[in-house]
Amino acid sequence: MKLYQKMALIVAGIGLVGCGTPNAETNESPSTSGSPAVEQINSETEPDKEQTLADEFSLAQADIDEAIQEQSETVELNPSRLVVPSLEVDAPVIEVGQLENGQMGVPDNGEEVGWYEPGTMPGGSGNSVLAGHVDDLEGPAVFATLTEVEIGDQIFVYDESGEELIFEVDRIESYPFDDAPLSEIFGRTDEQRLNLITCTGIYNPDTRNHDERLVVYSKLVQEPDEEKIPSAPSQVAIQGDLLSWHAVRDEYIAGYRIYELDEEGEEIHLASVAQTERKTVLIEDKEKEYLIKTVDYFGMESEGATLTEDDEEENDE
Repeated sequence: MKLYQKMALIVAGIGLVGCGTPNAETNESPSTSGSPAVEQINSETEPDKEQTLADEFSLAQADIDEAIQEQSETVELNPSRLVVPSLEVDAPVIEVGQLENGQMGVPDNGEEVGWYEPGTMPGGSGNSVLAGHVDDLEGPAVFATLTEVEIGDQIFVYDESGEELIFEVDRIESYPFDDAPLSEIFGRTDEQRLNLITCTGIYNPDTRNHDERLVVYSKLVQEPDEEKIPSAPSQVAIQGDLLSWHAVRDEYIAGYRIYELDEEGEEIHLASVAQTERKTVLIEDKEKEYLIKTVDYFGMESEGATLTEDDEEENDE
């Protein structure tokens, strides 16, 4: 079976999440006969028009991807608990897979959250998907209040040892149950993302199905260890109209960003210099204050390096 066909079946399975009544006497599933053909599902996303790190520092995207993958392997975890403080959600997480019919499995109760185990682990590069019911036979279920989540809310994921990952909600979308954007929910991405899914909209008692799917998108924002922040450049100096510095020899250094400070102390980006290039840039006014920051393959910046006191005294003379 082709990949896009499997993805279509998975989304059909999402139609079961929170839409039926777990542990009901009947085992009948909601009808999916009205689902559109794969060709009718628009899974395209607009390309990112901003300059990439690879473009900025003349790097091979494959090298950046490899570095991101190596980093993600150190933070990904097998989820056992999900906490959304703003919603007072604190629920166990279980693994769910793909059913014989190709659909995504879901918990058989309203208290647990299902993690799609064949997909990405939380913290890994890609879209990790967690799904939960909105109600069950006893009333509201684990994701009953997911519609109340707001952009900026934090989501915590834990493994059995208590290791923690923190995600921040950056997008909330509702889609027709038969027209979800597959690539955005399950597709490939270099970012470390977590998507929460449940049902919303009007409930149809005949099909035991809601007419919409709520997807809460979030991104890993856990504060990095100080050890992982790149070192600042050293030996910053001005000689004539050239600003120079010494390279940082840490692993995965992409290059350097040079900033000028205006009268209000705001940083104005002047130039970017790749790690493989000469560590100098032309400046127009040596009396102004400049900052140089190291940038690594993950987009993290160091503290800004400025002229040493000795160099400042030489410039004043």
